[in-house]
Formats: sequence, C-alpha cells, structure tokens
Amino acid sequence: MSALLFLATLSQITQPVTLIPNSYQLAIQNITAPIANTLLSTSPQQILEQGIQIYQSEKFTEAVKLFQNAAGSFQVQGDHLNQALALNYLALAHQQVGQLPQAQKAIAESLALLKVARQSNSHEYLSILAQALNTQGQVQLASGHSQEALTSWEQATATYSKMGDDAGKIGSQLNQTQALQALGLYRRAKITLIQVNQVLQKQPASPLKATGLLNLGNTLRLVGDLTQEDIKVKNLDQLGSLQVLEQSLSIAEQVYPQLIPEIHLSLGNTAQALSLGKSPDEKSQRITQALDYYQKAAVTKSPLTRVQAQLNQMHLFIDQQKWHQVQSLWPEIQQQLNTAPTSRKTIYARINFAQSLTCFKQLTEPSKMGINAGCPKNELVADASLSNVKSLDGANVEWKAIAQIIATAVDQAKTLKDMRAEAYALGTLGNLYEQTHQWSEAQQLTQQALKLAEGIGATDIAYRWHWQLGRILKAQDNPQRNEQGAIASYTKAVNILKSLRSDLVAINREVQFSFQEGVEPVYRELVSLLLQNSPYQDNSEASQKNLKTARDVIESLQLAELDNFFRKACLDAKPVQIDEIDRTAAVIYPIILSDRLEVIVSLPNKLKSQKQNLLLRPKPIPVSQTEVEKTIQKLRATLVTRSTHDFLPVSQKVYNWLIRDIEPQLQAYKVQNLVFVLDGTLRSVPMAALHDGKQYLIQKGYNIALTPGLHLLPNRSLARQKPRTIAAGITEALGTFEGLPSVKNEIATIQQEVPARVLLDSQFTKIALEKAIKSFSAPVVHLATHGQFASNAEDTYILTWKNSDEKDPALSSDRVNVNELSSLLQSRETSQRNAIELLVLSACQTASGDKRAGLGIAGFALRSGARSTLATLWSVDDQATATIMGEFYKQFANTKESKAEALKRAQMLLLTDPEYKHPYYWAPYVLVGNWL
Repeated sequence: MSALLFLATLSQITQPVTLIPNSYQLAIQNITAPIANTLLSTSPQQILEQGIQIYQSEKFTEAVKLFQNAAGSFQVQGDHLNQALALNYLALAHQQVGQLPQAQKAIAESLALLKVARQSNSHEYLSILAQALNTQGQVQLASGHSQEALTSWEQATATYSKMGDDAGKIGSQLNQTQALQALGLYRRAKITLIQVNQVLQKQPASPLKATGLLNLGNTLRLVGDLTQEDIKVKNLDQLGSLQVLEQSLSIAEQVYPQLIPEIHLSLGNTAQALSLGKSPDEKSQRITQALDYYQKAAVTKSPLTRVQAQLNQMHLFIDQQKWHQVQSLWPEIQQQLNTAPTSRKTIYARINFAQSLTCFKQLTEPSKMGINAGCPKNELVADASLSNVKSLDGANVEWKAIAQIIATAVDQAKTLKDMRAEAYALGTLGNLYEQTHQWSEAQQLTQQALKLAEGIGATDIAYRWHWQLGRILKAQDNPQRNEQGAIASYTKAVNILKSLRSDLVAINREVQFSFQEGVEPVYRELVSLLLQNSPYQDNSEASQKNLKTARDVIESLQLAELDNFFRKACLDAKPVQIDEIDRTAAVIYPIILSDRLEVIVSLPNKLKSQKQNLLLRPKPIPVSQTEVEKTIQKLRATLVTRSTHDFLPVSQKVYNWLIRDIEPQLQAYKVQNLVFVLDGTLRSVPMAALHDGKQYLIQKGYNIALTPGLHLLPNRSLARQKPRTIAAGITEALGTFEGLPSVKNEIATIQQEVPARVLLDSQFTKIALEKAIKSFSAPVVHLATHGQFASNAEDTYILTWKNSDEKDPALSSDRVNVNELSSLLQSRETSQRNAIELLVLSACQTASGDKRAGLGIAGFALRSGARSTLATLWSVDDQATATIMGEFYKQFANTKESKAEALKRAQMLLLTDPEYKHPYYWAPYVLVGNWL
C-alpha cells in the first residue's frame, strides 16, 4: 500500500488538541473497530496499516509498538519516506499517551529523514512532509511551545498549498488558530478563520466541504465566536459557529448524510454555549434548541455519538431540574456504555456519565455535598423540587454503582496503557469518595492520580488533583497536621494555573472551561487557609509572611480574571512596593470568601529604611458570600435611585465592613490616597459613597482610586503641563441609545482648559479616531459616548458613529469593543514613544445583572494601554457630567495636584451643590490605574 493511502486513512485522527477533557461537549468521532493485536503479515506496509487502525480505535500503546515495528522494517528496506511516515504516526501515538519526550524524538527523526530523502517535485514526499510538520506542531503545542507550533503549522499550510491539497491546508490553518490563541493573538486567529472560510466557500458542495465547515464551526466555538445576529453567508467578516455549522448541515443533507449526526451534536453544543449568561427567556430558548439537536444526533448508527448526545441531554436536564427525563435516560446510557468497545472516548464518556450521576445524587443528599466543578450551579434546589426527586421510583442511584462506572473506566485505561485517561479516571474516583467523606480512600486515589499526571507532564489534569488533595486534607481531622499539607497542595495548584495561563485562555471560557467553577475557587480557598493561619492584628514575621502570600494570591486571581476576560494571557505582572509609587498611599484588599469577608491593608512605611510595607488584617467579618453579594446589589440599586436616601444604612454597613476597623492606622500613617483592589461584586459600587453615619468617605480628605493590583500598576505619571487632548463625543440619539445633548458643553469646557482635537457626532468614527491618535500627539483621550462594561471583552464597548451613508439612525452607530479600541489607541506606538496617560469614558455604565461587570472597567483600563482611566459605574446625569468633567480638567490642567485629587475636588463641587448632592450624581466616577 502506498504512503498516500496511509495518509488518507489517517486524515481524520489529527484533530486539534483539547487540553482538558470536557464533561459534556466533546464531539465524539466515528472510530474503527479494533482488530486483533497480532501481526497478520510481515509486510511493513501492512504493519503500518494495522497501526493506523489500532490508533483509530484509540489503543495508543499498542499502536506505538506497531509503528515502531513498521519504522524498523522500513529502515531495513532503506525506504526512508515510509520510515519517516511511520515515525510521524509514532509521534502522534506517543503524544496521545502523554509521552512527550518520545514524541519529540520520533518527529525529529521523521523530519531528519525527510531532509535526507528530499524530493522537491514528489507529491508523495510533500504529503509526508506536510503531515510531519502538522504533527510537529501538535507535539510542540502540547509541550508548551506555542510560537514554534505556529511556525510548524504555517510551514505545513505552505506545503499543502504547494500540493493543491485544500483539505490539508484547512486542517493546518485550523490548527494555527490554537497556537495564535495560546499566544494571545486573537485578531490573527480570526483572520485565519476568515481565510479558511474563504477557501471553503469557493468549493462546490462535497463531503470535504461539509467536513471542513463542521471543523470550522467547532473551532469558532472554541475561540468564542458563537454567532453573529442576522449574518449573511457571503459576509466573510461576520463569522459565527452557529451559521457555519448550519451551512455544513445543509451541504451534508445533500451529499454526505452520514455526517449529519455529528453536525447535530456540534449544533447542540453551540446552542448550549449560547444559553450561558443570557436572560431567562433567551436561555430557555437556546437550551430547547440544544436539546432538539441532541435528540436528532442520538438517532445515529454510531453508538458513541449517540451516547455523547444523550450525555449532553442528561446534563441539560439536570440543569433544568427535569428529573423524570434524567431518570429515563441513564439506564439507556449505561447499557450502551457496557457494550461499547474500549477506547479513550468510551473512558471519557464513562467519566462524564458518572459525573452527571454524581450531580444528580447530590440533590438527594445535600448534607454530603462536595466540590464537583462539573455540576450545574443550581444543584441545591428548593425543598419541593427535592421532594420530587426523592419520589421518583429508583431515582436514588447508589454511590457504589457510580463508583463502579468510574472503576471500569480506570480498568479500561489500564488495559489501553493510557496513563492520561487513567489519571483522569482515578482522580474522578477520588472525587467520588470525597463526596461521601471517605477521606482515606479519597486521598489515596487522588495521590495515585497525581503521580500519574505528573509523570506524563499532564499539568492541566494535575492542578485539579492538587486542588482536590488540598480539599481532602483540609476536611480531615487533626487540622494542625493537615493544614500545612493542604496549603502546600493548594499552592501547587495555583502555581500550575499560573503556568497554564495561555493554555487556559486559549479555550473558550464558556464552552470548554468554567473559570468561576474550575479556577477561581482554587485561589479563594488557598487565601482562606492562609488567613486562618494568620491571627488578626498580628505583626509577627510568620503572620506577615502569610498575609503577603495571601495578598499575592489575590493579585494573581485578579490577573487570572482579566486573562479570562480578554481570553488572552497578555498582561505582564511585576511585584511592586507601594513606596515605589506613593509613600502616602494605603492599598485595601477586600476578599470575599464563602463563609466570611476578609480585609488586608498594605500600609506605607513610616521610615525610608524599612524594606517591607506593613500588612494589616482586621478582624474578619462573619458574613457569607451570598449575604455580601445581596448587600452590594442592594447598595448599588439604592445609590442609583436619586429620589430616596435608602442607600445610607447599607452604605454604612459596607463602610463598617471595609473601613471602620482600619481608620486608626490610616490616620497614624498619614494616608492621603486610598487605593482599592476590589473583589467580585464590590467592583460595582463606588467606594467614595461609603458613609460612616456622619459623612462620606470622600469627605474625610482621602483621594480614592482603584487598581486591579499593584502588580499591574503602570508606574509613570504625567508631567505637569496642560495636556493635549483628543475629545470625542456623540450628542444625538442613535438607535435605542438616548441623546447626550450636554456632551457639546462638556467638550467645549474641555477646550477652554486644554489644547484639544475635537470629533463630534458624525466626525467621531473609528477611522477618524485612529487618524487623530496617530497625527495628534495627545496624552489624554476623552470619549463622551454611550458604552458598557461587562464581564467579557466582546460585550465591553463604546459607541461611535458608523462610517456609513445609511440614513436610518439605528444603522448609524458602531460598537467598538475593548480589544478593537485597544488597537485604535495603541496604533501610534510604533512611531511615538509616549503611550496614552489618561483615558476618560464619561458616559458608560456597567451591564445590569452582570455580577462580574466591574471587570470591564479594569479591562478597558489595562487593554487601552492608558496609565489611568476615568470611567463611570452607571449612566449619569448629562448636565452633571458636563459640570464634573469641566471641573476635573480645570483642576488637572491648572494645578500640581494628582489625578485622584483633581477627581475628588470635582466630585466635592457636585456634592456641595444642593441640586447634585445625592451620590447618584457625583459618586459613579472612578479612577483606575495610576492615581498620581
């Protein structure tokens, strides 16, 4: 058999790498039934063919032996091309079982042979070379070398292009997007996806086109491009997973019906992803669509596709509390898994099934609730709903039965010698014992899983089991002995997460990975342990060490949240002491934990000779996370209701939480600037409006600023001079957005105080803004326009006028999200040395109902490249904004005071005006970043 036939056989097995097996949304591919593990012929070609079939049945360890045998036989024959091909497949098999050094060695040998056997005009040679380059990219990405992987896949793409092989070119380009995402090059990834779509759109309806669109649709979902409303098929700038998959389905119905169940499965996954974070009505609609697609996917001859679709259905039924549907599904899933051939996919399907049953089981035994990141967040339901669960005949699946499902997965992984799958299964079994509080067994299994995961370098699995081991140790008796072990395990998990930054954010946070369930708790639980070991008001060396570690972990969490916000690991963090920035500042870190609210305060040194700032921990406040969030939501709601003063009792409550106990120290250290590193929902309320019963915090003489952390703080400040300013704004109503008539006065006032380049209404387009930034050397950019801060970059935007001749006002606006604005604001950096010093967003608001929307302000502040950002927490009074902005620029341009001082004086001007004394008018303005 020729090498070209081998390539055709293997064309579907080099799928893009997925770092973490997803419990419910892995698209299962058809596999070939395994053949007997005996060599039917001594022909190296037939040995290689058997290896490919064994690989496709996911018996990777057996495939390794066959590929090694084939490579040796080809070497004896002097057939360097086929030897290189066998080594290429050997590298893939080694990678699958986590043997990266062996994979690297095999692919290096393959490419070295190809260099010796170079046949530039041979189609066969080019085919093997392209496949080897593709494999090299996969091994490099799995080894953490994203830039090298990108280079290999670019070379593979060029080789496939030289051959005229569109299928290979599409595959290698889709692989490129993985590396680009890992490198934080999101825009380039989108450009590559557009290029793939352009190639596919030019092809006639065919199985290749249907398959290519399916792969493209899945890739778009992974990078977070789920849909574009009212997308036009030929509009190549508007790509969405949903629309591309619908195209794939349409073509498959014509020419490739056997692919239809796979497309339905993918459509269900995309619809499910689209339900996340939506309003109840839209979520219900999307989940109904997902269930419909899964139902269609389940009608297939492929048992694994059917099982995967049913597993996804079961997960959604649990999320929707549809207990009868859950009960009717699981016996059928169990039966199908019992008869399915052993493979990695069946192992993961078993694990997923067991996790779903565990979520369901937890509903009937909430007292034994443990951590299970795969469970829906609403597993603790109302008593009436629990009664419905308990009343179902046979609903109470036994823990022993669930354990047996996972134990079978462990045995199957051992049979396949698949250490990665075994590590995943053992850790999951340990989690099951954690649910039932069988600590000794849970610890033993988790440690076994850890040993395996670390042995093959599977850090993405290892962090989970370090976290799990920390929880298990913390939960056992003898806390003095176990707490240090728990802290050590948690610390290892956090350190791994730091090293995995680019890998985690390269995967769509909603579809493939839940940050809030799978990452954030690790940081918070470690902080909780550290603070338990650090008595409050204790300045001992040991206590200071714990407080410093806790503070650093919280700053690391802030960084991880922003990575998750941007879907890029693009922020550089460097340790900074307060004294390096400001000797009159104190930094306050409120930390929301599950059972209490903690506050850490970093105070400036009294003496220049002191090396470390004093860290202070007042007494913890015994309030649950739920109570904190409800209180903050109430404070926000009452602050924006200007007709009442109902905010005062709540504001005083939060003041007592955060400030009351540290006031003596703030006075003793002569603190002038209060800098807050806010956590969670606290980001949605202004600290200036906290009230002590007599006056607001801002009236106590403090300048107030926010920062995502000292590690991320830009350390330069503006030289004292009248700063040139680009002032842009929109006064007219655009679509559903109301007009802002006072913006004209606001910008006119700015012009009176500083030299300004003005873009108003139709002049304020993306193109005009970019040109102004490039041509007008201005350290300040002031944007007076509607906008929104949200918990993700795509929904964090400002409004500009559209470059269009459309007369319909609804079509005259253009949304510029934070990443696009970043490109505009930083477009001049190649030719000018000074970055933007201050970005002002004077009419934006945080997204209502979004608990993490405060990330959007920090996102704008950091992604813009500006050293400071002045923004608003809610949509403020138009005239009040014009007044406060005028005063801010007057103070900022004509005094030597800091930006924080200038803002305070402007706010105080409104506060002393009887018409504007309610916090609604003056409080929402927040300064983020460098406050000097």
